[in-house]
Amino acid sequence: MWTWLILAAILLAVEMTTGTLALLFTSLGALIAALLAYVLPDSLAAQLGVFALASTAGVVVAWRRIQARRAPADPNASVEEIGQQVEIVSLPDAQARLRVRYRGSEWAARLANAALTVEIGMLLTVVAQESSTLIVDSRPHSSDKE
Repeated sequence: MWTWLILAAILLAVEMTTGTLALLFTSLGALIAALLAYVLPDSLAAQLGVFALASTAGVVVAWRRIQARRAPADPNASVEEIGQQVEIVSLPDAQARLRVRYRGSEWAARLANAALTVEIGMLLTVVAQESSTLIVDSRPHSSDKE
């Protein structure tokens, strides 16, 4: 029983540093195996089976979560923001990322055209959205804020 509890504690500690979710289920499996070892001390096969099932379930859940994160973002996922104007509050970095003011708060944004010259206070138009990052570009009728 103590072996399972120590293993559960170690796995939980590693999970807290990695955030993979798979080790959380593996740790839970070790806790269930420890409970089983307490109730049925001579059931090593059952303990190993419970531990293996919980570990497998954890890997499957973590794998699905990872795959969902890797899914390509739909640039038109939120059409509500497309066409809206935003105000630049910080200049773009080398990857064309910047901060803009939209709906009264600052948002992460990226220039659709990295070669576009922008200034703080300039108004740009949202042309797409990737996750929580707004993709912005200038439009012919867009002008600097006065």
